[in-house]
Amino acid sequence: MADADWIGTVSRGGLVRSAAALAAVIALLAIVSTPSSVRAQATADRSAVGDRSDAGVDADDARTDAILGTLNRTTPGNYDNLYATAPGAEQQAVRPQIRFNGLVPLNFDSNPLELGSGSPASWGTFPVANLSAAAPLGDLPFRVSVSARSEFKRFSNASDADIDRLTFSGRVQYVDPANDQAFSPYFAITPRFSYLPTFSNQTEARQDINLGFNKSFHFDGSFQPVPFAADTSAETVWSFGLTAFVQRRLREPQLSSDALVLVPSVSWAISKNWNASFAVELLGRWYEPDRFGKTSRDWEVLPIVTLEYIIPASLFGSESVANLLGRPAIDLQASHLKVWSTVPGVSFNQWEASATLKVGWRF
Repeated sequence: MADADWIGTVSRGGLVRSAAALAAVIALLAIVSTPSSVRAQATADRSAVGDRSDAGVDADDARTDAILGTLNRTTPGNYDNLYATAPGAEQQAVRPQIRFNGLVPLNFDSNPLELGSGSPASWGTFPVANLSAAAPLGDLPFRVSVSARSEFKRFSNASDADIDRLTFSGRVQYVDPANDQAFSPYFAITPRFSYLPTFSNQTEARQDINLGFNKSFHFDGSFQPVPFAADTSAETVWSFGLTAFVQRRLREPQLSSDALVLVPSVSWAISKNWNASFAVELLGRWYEPDRFGKTSRDWEVLPIVTLEYIIPASLFGSESVANLLGRPAIDLQASHLKVWSTVPGVSFNQWEASATLKVGWRF
């Protein structure tokens, strides 16, 4: 849907000021929230209360972005999405724009404590609020984007895994203004802060520095390549993509690490109201020496499948009412996280299934 179809559109000048203000807030929060010493001590070098592993945090990010990045032409998704198949992932922002997304899920997790064995399964919920903004960098073929995300993770019978998070991100990305399927390299910085419920004691701080790229290939309903253009969303039925990046993660408490991440993905617009996507996050992480001078490595595989139903606007009476309500959609998702580690007792499996109400607005 064209931006002009959305109510609440504000002027270009107002959006520039809003995006600048959001960037300033994110920078201020990142500085203020960085702890001189983390107030809750880690239970071990690789495990803190609540956020028990890097793998669990990475998996939550991947699952959330899979829902926000479906091939949905009506409900806007977030900027800075993990997946190259997310709508507009390699597209220039025609004008400065702000987006807000909300997710309200019901989750089932086979291993919320991320233990090798003996972890109880649990139902839970994982509400997410995501604010993002993007703007072109003058007349240059670059897009600048910032985002802020809050997360509340709660389990019915695994309260030790309850956690709150604040995540901020800033990205500079090359985009071809005439080709939304172009090779699109980017640089991003993402600070994240974890807290005991409800945003009480801070348990952990991480800052990711990523250098990577997106590349997508779009096909129509006859599986013919869609010709290159600034915006091919209306013609795209199938989208195949690859995201790849290297990462330096600074973490307090320890341990900091380096990672290589590959994320192939595919999305399918089944009909006007249905779409599906599949992705696999492949990750290798190398940790710095611990207090005993020993290094360690993790490998992760996370396949994710998402099926989405976009609730027809007619059920709300009109397009304007549906827009006002955030063009709601229902997402069904299943995933399986497999982690292998050179540290005894750190390897684990985790199945997760969820049903999520998704809403989004453009401003």
